[in-house]
Amino acid sequence: MTAQTLTPRQREILELLAGGRSAKEIAAVLGISARTVEFHKYRMMETLGLHSSAELVHFAIKQGIVPI
Repeated sequence: MTAQTLTPRQREILELLAGGRSAKEIAAVLGISARTVEFHKYRMMETLGLHSSAELVHFAIKQGIVPI
């Protein structure tokens, strides 16, 4: 799987998650609810076959979505 599998909104959320922001902080930045952020996170993990937030962040680093 590659980062192109994700929607633009999912990429945006992944970028913020990998940058260390919480769902609540991301929600405030994007003007959506924290529950919506968690839903996007869950869908990304499901789509990519990942099982934890740590794996999601590792994916973001490997794909060059966020710098190390």
